[in-house]
Amino acid sequence: MAESSSVDNNLIEKSLIVATAGHVDHGKTALIRRITGTDTDTLSEEKARGLSINLGYAYYHFSNSVNEQSFNNTIGFVDVPGHSDFINNMLAGVGTVDYALLVVAADDGIMPQTREHLAILDLLGISSGVVALSKVDKCDESRIQFVSEEITALLASTSLSKAPIFQISNISGQGIEELTYHLQNVINSRDGAQRQSPDHNSRLLIDRSFTVKGIGTVITGSVRAGNIKVGDSVLHTGSGQETKIRGLRQDNTDIERVDSGQRTAANIGINVDAIKRGDWLIQPELYMPIQRFDACVKLIEPEFTVLNSAQYHLHLGAAHHIVTVRCIGEQAQLFQVASHEPMIANFGDRFILRDPASQHTIGGGKVLDIFVPRRKRTSKERIEVLRALNNKSLEALSALLQLSAQGINLDQFVVCRNISQYALQELLDSLHDKNSSFSELAIEKRRFPTLLEGTYFSGYKHQILDQIQSFHSAHSNQQGISEPALSKAINFEASHLLLHAILQVLIDEEIVSRTGTLLHLPTHEIVLSLEESAFLAKVRPLLVKAGDIPPRTRELVEQTGIPLKNLEQILKQISKAGNLIRIAENRYYLPETIMALAEFTEQLAETDSDGTGFSVIQFRDASGIGRNLCIEILEYFDRIGFTRRDGNSRHLRTDKENIFGN
Repeated sequence: MAESSSVDNNLIEKSLIVATAGHVDHGKTALIRRITGTDTDTLSEEKARGLSINLGYAYYHFSNSVNEQSFNNTIGFVDVPGHSDFINNMLAGVGTVDYALLVVAADDGIMPQTREHLAILDLLGISSGVVALSKVDKCDESRIQFVSEEITALLASTSLSKAPIFQISNISGQGIEELTYHLQNVINSRDGAQRQSPDHNSRLLIDRSFTVKGIGTVITGSVRAGNIKVGDSVLHTGSGQETKIRGLRQDNTDIERVDSGQRTAANIGINVDAIKRGDWLIQPELYMPIQRFDACVKLIEPEFTVLNSAQYHLHLGAAHHIVTVRCIGEQAQLFQVASHEPMIANFGDRFILRDPASQHTIGGGKVLDIFVPRRKRTSKERIEVLRALNNKSLEALSALLQLSAQGINLDQFVVCRNISQYALQELLDSLHDKNSSFSELAIEKRRFPTLLEGTYFSGYKHQILDQIQSFHSAHSNQQGISEPALSKAINFEASHLLLHAILQVLIDEEIVSRTGTLLHLPTHEIVLSLEESAFLAKVRPLLVKAGDIPPRTRELVEQTGIPLKNLEQILKQISKAGNLIRIAENRYYLPETIMALAEFTEQLAETDSDGTGFSVIQFRDASGIGRNLCIEILEYFDRIGFTRRDGNSRHLRTDKENIFGN
């Protein structure tokens, strides 16, 4: 069975990654060699000791036709170690596969590593597989029957309960052809071209790395989502560096692309010393190192107590981390996993937990959320959110809409679930088709809108309008209320970014108006008295002439001849009407001048190439305004939320239009 039929490169590609599992010396490596002709024991120590230490890989190719369609088929075998000392390597292997080949020797029967490997396969959600009952040539029929019944009983309560059992001999070849034919039928039933679906961004899990003379760094691994093509720009998660895919190779053949579910070797421009098992090659927008995640966990022994103070061994993909584990929802089997070192994970990624001594597997689970809130991590509301997340994407969005008074952050949702922009739009269309009532709110610096369910939006809208009307009733001589004051008045518990986004919708729909920094109802107008109008007509030309450096109030006294007390009173009143902006105790600006200064500040911030911000001195030198006045201007911008001070530097918090309008 070592020979496989020739491969036609014009046919549709289909693939299956199969992991062997089972106790040491039960014939896993010999079986793969029988099927593929490849010896997966490559290390000298493996040869000397007669057992697998590292992961071994081999391929079986065949072409065929199904329903008048022709296919190239590749079965990739991952030969994982069976010895207990090498359980970590075994975990690295099975974390990348979608089909299991459990090998049990008829003479030994079920052994400790058989049970542990099977438990790991179950915890990783590998629900498809087959059992090879090996070494049947060494046993009589009664022994074979006994072990077969023992295997059936063991599988009954696991994800492999329906796995067929094939009796084989690696010596005589008995059953090898039948087993191979079964695997061919498995791959025949799988989708082919659909693997190219744009629903997910690319993720390739690295399990080995080495240097090839004349080529450079080569990694091997499995594509877990999307596809990888020669020339693609990818990010290496271990170093945070971006690199190009220089070449791809599969079973000694150069290829241009590898799809989800397939293994490959890739030539990349990252120093091999920077790469370790468990790193990923991903599309840059997916890069999100985390130190904790929430997950649903299944314990092998339900009565086992997870100690919050203990350190456990986490096997995630092909990576190994030391973590703490905390139960956050006992009935729902919800746990929070935390590590001191960065981890890479997405929703649905499976993991295994082992005891503090790494001697026994205690459980495993599935990642639910990588964006763990800082507060109320164990609250009833958070538990409900996690339960909602433990569904397919459409069902999760529908449930979250009802639960999320602060809206659904789609930037986080698509990264956590690795959803492409194409797939996200399909999800939103499906939500609309389900007659879900929600608003898509644009929040600055977010790539995707925030979804807010219609009832929540309506409630916030009424709160905002009621408060603005109350302000008008109590302060009829003022133009309106500032956004920070509005937020405080209605005790808005959601983020100020959400409030701003809701206000922008109301402004766009002309339900609310903005004059300068003040919010008001469109029907509300301030009519200046004759005295105020006359004063403004007198002062405005002075402020226009002064430009960016308006006179102080005492200077205006000299220029207008109005007593200081009367002048201050009328200036404050006009500023409340929105015709002037007070930035300091004795300094007033025209609204259009402040807008021009805000635009200048944005332009200055754009020159900040290293993210350190800009200083008062830089603002002074670029504007030609005196240092003290620069401080007053920037402190005003800080107060209204346009800029943020960080030590001696300033950074923009938002676009000027979000503060002053268009």
